[in-house]
Amino acid sequence: MKVKLFTMLFFSVLICFAQEDLKEREKQAAFDPAYSSYSRKKPAYVTLKSGEKVEADIKDVDRKKGQINEIKFIKPDGKKLRVKAEEVVDLYMAPSGLEKLSNQSNFLNDATKWGKSDASKYLNKGYTMYTNQMVSLKNKKKEAEYLMQVVNPKYSQYIEVYSDPWAKQTASIGIGGMKLAGGIAKSYYIKKGDEKVLWLTKKDFEDHFASLFMDNDKFKAKYADKKFKWSLLGVYILDYTEFLAEDGELSK
Repeated sequence: MKVKLFTMLFFSVLICFAQEDLKEREKQAAFDPAYSSYSRKKPAYVTLKSGEKVEADIKDVDRKKGQINEIKFIKPDGKKLRVKAEEVVDLYMAPSGLEKLSNQSNFLNDATKWGKSDASKYLNKGYTMYTNQMVSLKNKKKEAEYLMQVVNPKYSQYIEVYSDPWAKQTASIGIGGMKLAGGIAKSYYIKKGDEKVLWLTKKDFEDHFASLFMDNDKFKAKYADKKFKWSLLGVYILDYTEFLAEDGELSK
């Protein structure tokens, strides 16, 4: 009886440690909040395909289906600049103070070594990262270039995840008037290596899981017998990225 009780306690402790490790991993892999507004008090930083780098205030942002397709700037000398998404390589802009405050609890502000090194100086100041991508919105529309927010900039060296501004949310959990856990987005845009951007939804995650991750032996060994979850998408991408780095497949 004592042996049985000890065994049960031992495995209970192991499960608790595993759950705590997973919680910590989820914090490390947390996606940045998806922002829809921008600060008019902080300058944006833009790299154009021409090679020109621009630091200017944002006057207006035009969107199509939620994605940025044009931005109007005001330079420090007062001159106006109108830039289409297809002219831009990347963009860093600060969220509005109000929106940043409302999302602060979800934001993990630490650019790690598996992100793009030149982005750290902006990300560590709370800026959001946008990159130019050719994409078919919802895998249905004609491909076009947009500036899309990267929500995993801390570990985006091989797989980038972009916000879907029109994504539906999973149900939140609450008791009475108290909200205990918020919903998560049911869709993102995702790009693996040089492949085309894919609109990935919670519903079709199972169909794409193998092509996204199971080409790495270490990942396969860790997850082959486990039931995968949409809520762990960030964890899977971080694990996959670190396994690639261990195998020497990521440039430093």
